[in-house]
Amino acid sequence: MSSRCGLTLAFLLLCRSAAGAGGIFGDTLYSAGRVVSSPARIRKTDLPAIGAVAAGGLALYSLDGQIRRVFLRNKSRLNDDISKTAGKLGNGGYDAALIAAYGGLGLLLKDIRMQNTALLAAESFLAANAAGTLLKYSVGRARPYTEDGKRRFTPFRFKTAGASFPSGHTVSAFSVASVFAARSESRAVKGLAYSLASCVALQRVYADKHWASDVLAGAAIGTAVGRWVAAKKEKSGSSSAILLPVYSPGYAGAAAVFNF
Repeated sequence: MSSRCGLTLAFLLLCRSAAGAGGIFGDTLYSAGRVVSSPARIRKTDLPAIGAVAAGGLALYSLDGQIRRVFLRNKSRLNDDISKTAGKLGNGGYDAALIAAYGGLGLLLKDIRMQNTALLAAESFLAANAAGTLLKYSVGRARPYTEDGKRRFTPFRFKTAGASFPSGHTVSAFSVASVFAARSESRAVKGLAYSLASCVALQRVYADKHWASDVLAGAAIGTAVGRWVAAKKEKSGSSSAILLPVYSPGYAGAAAVFNF
């Protein structure tokens, strides 16, 4: 994590003290633990949703190669410029700066809800990335640009080229966007938040850093964690996120299921 992220989190910790709430790091560890251990709390009512998400992920996985070829055929200077800009939206430093700016504005305006939203976004960002990073190196899927194919898995090698699933940029973008969307009553804000996050997901495929199924998993995980963190604030003890490992011949990953 960059020094900018560290400074931002220190700033957010001060915001938390000013708002009179509990420790953000304790909340983050709790949230990350709840998401990672969620398979142990699966209910029968969750099974249809889990099956649907797993089936959708496997269907997209089967099309990963075709989708990659479509993106590679549509390279252009304009698209490259757009891609560079969109990629910044999923960069941890930029996400942290956005959260800090929003929290700082909340402090200036003495708006407790804005301060809490910033802190929840930071908690979601950290918890989602903790779960996403664990999956990355547990799954060990080769990135598209290595030309090893979508079925190449080398778990626990701890190499960037083998850390394709899930997309970390997409996890980051959706973990923040989902909190802002959940905490806002404006449809425009909700739409904008998810649209910007979706741009990040598309950029990762366009840049040949991830397969399409990688970004789908990243979006699901980020959204699941963000929605759960926001719901936890509204109703203590509520849990709407389930992170479920999915294994089949030639495929290993996870499905994130969440309730709206």
